[in-house]
Amino acid sequence: MRIVAVLMLLVLAGCGARGAAQEEPAGQQQPDPLRGKTFLAMAVTESGEPRQLAPETELSVEFTDDGRLIARAGCNIMQGQVDTADGTLTVDGGLSMTEMGCDTARHDQDEFVAGVLSANPKWELTDGRLTIRTGTTVFDMAAEAETTRDLKGTTWVLDTLVDGQTASSMPAGAPEVTLVFDGTKVVAETHCNGYTAEYVIAGDTVTFTPGMSTLMACAPEIMQGEKAVADALRDEVTYELTADRLTFTHPSGKGIGLHAQ
Repeated sequence: MRIVAVLMLLVLAGCGARGAAQEEPAGQQQPDPLRGKTFLAMAVTESGEPRQLAPETELSVEFTDDGRLIARAGCNIMQGQVDTADGTLTVDGGLSMTEMGCDTARHDQDEFVAGVLSANPKWELTDGRLTIRTGTTVFDMAAEAETTRDLKGTTWVLDTLVDGQTASSMPAGAPEVTLVFDGTKVVAETHCNGYTAEYVIAGDTVTFTPGMSTLMACAPEIMQGEKAVADALRDEVTYELTADRLTFTHPSGKGIGLHAQ
């Protein structure tokens, strides 16, 4: 009888051990599906009606691997630590924003986007499309990889001039300035002297080696665009490419913004 009792205890102990090994760890959380992704607005609506973005701008929302939300709406950059639990975007401590000066349309758009993202909006991710909703305002967004244009082979049109903390549009009446990258050389049509440079890409930086150029003087509104290109595309600069927007920023603070033609 004593041997039978010992055997029964061993069997029960074995069953208990197997049951404990099969249990899920307490408090285990599913990975955040937004982490490491950038989304671009395909449409913005208010009360069911389209809201047009400011000319030559885009709206992007990035969710970094370290838990930050970074939003760009055409002028300043806004960011903050974000919690995505329960289908809600909660920015801990509020959004911080850079203080670059822009025209009224871009400034108002920054304020509008910051207001939406600070209001604890609901989010839903379905088949790679992200919906951000608060009240009657909806951002319909697609993953960046689905929408980004190629640097090489695209005709890029200059629309924004950056000087330190100030961004401005191309002068009214100025002819369209375009840039084309072929993989090793960029050619800019500036309607005056023109601009060419060899370039090498490394990560998020580009090193430009400008070529020879004439020194013809042209109308001020033409020279402004040409000078902006020459000031930005020299030495090692940082660049950002999202959807159909391209920006270059020189360490001096000079920069240009372009959109795909």
